[in-house]
Amino acid sequence: MEEHDQSRLEELLTCPVCQDIFRDPRQLPCGHSMCQSCLNNLLEHSSNSPLRCPDCRAQFGEVVDVQRSYALAHISEDYKLCKSRREKLAKKVYCDCCPESKTLAFKTCLKCEVSMCKDHVTNHLELPAFTGHPLVDPLSDIVERKCPQHKDEVLRYYCNSSRRYICNVCALDSKQLRIGSEISSVLQRQLTDHLSQEFKALFDHVAESTGAISRLQEDFQHYRRRPPDLRVNGVTFILLFLWFIVLYYAYSYFVENQMLTETLEKQCPKTPSETL
Repeated sequence: MEEHDQSRLEELLTCPVCQDIFRDPRQLPCGHSMCQSCLNNLLEHSSNSPLRCPDCRAQFGEVVDVQRSYALAHISEDYKLCKSRREKLAKKVYCDCCPESKTLAFKTCLKCEVSMCKDHVTNHLELPAFTGHPLVDPLSDIVERKCPQHKDEVLRYYCNSSRRYICNVCALDSKQLRIGSEISSVLQRQLTDHLSQEFKALFDHVAESTGAISRLQEDFQHYRRRPPDLRVNGVTFILLFLWFIVLYYAYSYFVENQMLTETLEKQCPKTPSETL
């Protein structure tokens, strides 16, 4: 039943022109698809006659409106990878511990990267030293399953975002990167909220200072009507008072920003790319 489903899927993913799995498929106005290269060949050989769909024989004008079928392209690429992997698994795998007798392997240890027959796999099954060594069906492509970035690691997981297989170190790096991104987002949101509150408080202080300046202007007008000696002393006092207010708010704002920056640098962890 599974072989029938696989053959049926391969039939649906086969180009009607080249009779191979779709490569960069393009969808015709009638709904059928074909490879981009096959479509170009048909257009070159049908310059004097209208293009016909190879499946339903529908005719099109001189200008054919085609679109790239992204879903079909992804399905075709995944099917090619799965088919290639099944073909490699179908190859005979021999025991690495008895190369002279050419004994078929029974299991492959992903940690030792060795294929073993039923006799040599006994130690992995019984001895406590091999606890935690994952045993899988014999693999013929154990060397090809090496991670290109981490040569000592074997590819174990499939990453949906990058559409490729990754090892344990890659999975840990991606997890740390994701955690770092989440922490950075949380800190950024907290920093934005804190700055919003600080700016609101600063605006309130500015409003209070504006009111105080208005009152001081009224007092200044009152002082102007005083004798010259008293007027000079009153103006000097007002200017000094305003200067101390400005210095106080500027220093407070500078200290709060400095403390917030130091806290953010301590809490934000370095990403793997920064570490490397």
